[in-house]
Amino acid sequence: MLKVRILVFKIIIRGFSFQFISISFIVISGPTPVPPPNPLPNILYKILTSAPPSPFPDVLPISDREARDGYVHLARALNILPVAMKTYNYTLQLWALKLNYKWMRENQYDIRWAWDTSNTTFFPNLYHNITKQMLLDIKMWTRTENETWDQTSLVNDKWLTDGNTATSFNPGRIERIVLQLLCIALSFYFISF
Repeated sequence: MLKVRILVFKIIIRGFSFQFISISFIVISGPTPVPPPNPLPNILYKILTSAPPSPFPDVLPISDREARDGYVHLARALNILPVAMKTYNYTLQLWALKLNYKWMRENQYDIRWAWDTSNTTFFPNLYHNITKQMLLDIKMWTRTENETWDQTSLVNDKWLTDGNTATSFNPGRIERIVLQLLCIALSFYFISF
């Protein structure tokens, strides 16, 4: 978020007029808040590039990036494939923790929704560590070096759901094609920079 403050000063000394303009830019770092989606999902996900500890600990340690940011980056079911395409093309394996968002809300966990850096979609941010009580399930996907994530089982995985029967992420043929085209476009966009 960027705030601009412009101040104009006019000083008159013995008939001479001097005008000064002061412009201040205030940059507020951190995610730009947004209201949560409606309806709220019951499930959120944490994407990992390495296997979570086994057995799963009572409290999952946070990454260096999340410690720096001050929150844990989470995603909705519909974000998993685009995030994998945009951010995780360097890895051949991905894990996701399926988290009980309904339970987290009921137990007063601080989860704030915010725009991503490009302001194209919004994500949930957890201002707390992930705990064993939140965990519903763990899933792993793999790809070969010649594949992109939109060519794997991640595309049609019924395991990815928001937990609401009416709005579960269960893409039909048209939605899958649109998602694949979007992922291809994203991969070309990021390769060109």
